[in-house]
Amino acid sequence: MEKKFWKPTLTSQFTHCPIPYHMDTYRGCSFNCTYCFARDFVTFARRNQEGPKKEFAYLVGNRADLLERWIERTLEKDYNYNKSEEVAFKERIPIKIGATSDPFPYAELEHGITKDILHVFHKYDYPIEIQTKNPEGLYAIAHEFDNPNWAVAVTLISADEEFIKVCEPNAQTAENRLANIRKLTDMGIKVMIKIQPAIYPKIIDDLPDLIKKAAEAGCWAINIEGLKVRMTMPKKEQEIFKAIGDYLGYDIRQYYKKNGMRTGSDWEMDEEKKLEYINDAKLLCDHYKIKFFVADNHHMDKGCNAECCGTEVLRDYKIWEGNTRSDVFPPSGKGSQELGKCMVNFCRSQKYAGKTMNEI
Repeated sequence: MEKKFWKPTLTSQFTHCPIPYHMDTYRGCSFNCTYCFARDFVTFARRNQEGPKKEFAYLVGNRADLLERWIERTLEKDYNYNKSEEVAFKERIPIKIGATSDPFPYAELEHGITKDILHVFHKYDYPIEIQTKNPEGLYAIAHEFDNPNWAVAVTLISADEEFIKVCEPNAQTAENRLANIRKLTDMGIKVMIKIQPAIYPKIIDDLPDLIKKAAEAGCWAINIEGLKVRMTMPKKEQEIFKAIGDYLGYDIRQYYKKNGMRTGSDWEMDEEKKLEYINDAKLLCDHYKIKFFVADNHHMDKGCNAECCGTEVLRDYKIWEGNTRSDVFPPSGKGSQELGKCMVNFCRSQKYAGKTMNEI
């Protein structure tokens, strides 16, 4: 496998997210999810797809040795507000692993890219949020870590196996994910389930069974966010996305256009329908005594706090509080003052040019 090094980075999500810091362990993804929001990043991993566990020579792995060298140099330096990624690391802003590429592709078993990188972060007790559709891959290595500083989020949009196969052709089954979540929680590792995307109206029927099974697997929280349907899709992408509608029995793009609202370049469900699944999910979480978070930006206040990705279970970390999500909730006492001094030179928008994060 080809290996390159890329460092953690701040993202444009900082305007509405308290944890806008991420680093993927791989580039490329072989799970082939039909709804993938990161399709622009991973389209190349769809070529010549064959079989449920087909791997690709052109997956690129991050280099743990160069990551450790970058960390050592960063910790030796003074604060440089032109290098926001270094300031964020020194401030111990949690790093999200798995934002655009799953950290546990089937190739991980052979190459151990994510395992090596997690060992590097573990040396510094660094707070990490792991997002994956393959908790089996994490469970396979979890015994190597003593009291890891992890928050684990497993994506599971339904317990309907046929639907999972349509939406996530190469990912593990719902049964496999739930079984391995149980193994991880039995080890004392905090795991939450991300229902992202919630696909309306099917999500209404799926929620009772899904949240019941999440609770039985030992999950401490649920996070939910509705599907976004890109208004403009290349023909090949339309054909991939069409599989969801074929299963549900209607043209999902037209359904979201007719019954939804425009947000930027996407169609989303309208507020009334979003509130339907949000309120149902909240009642179910209350029943099973697990925490509930809403990633939909228009309804973030329905969640328990601003950290909707579950980072509250981490230790010794700070967050970015200069965002719309944090504004909805009382101050956490974990806000980083240094991060706000950083220049916004980590995203392409010209409207941020020459400004600090505090000035946005």
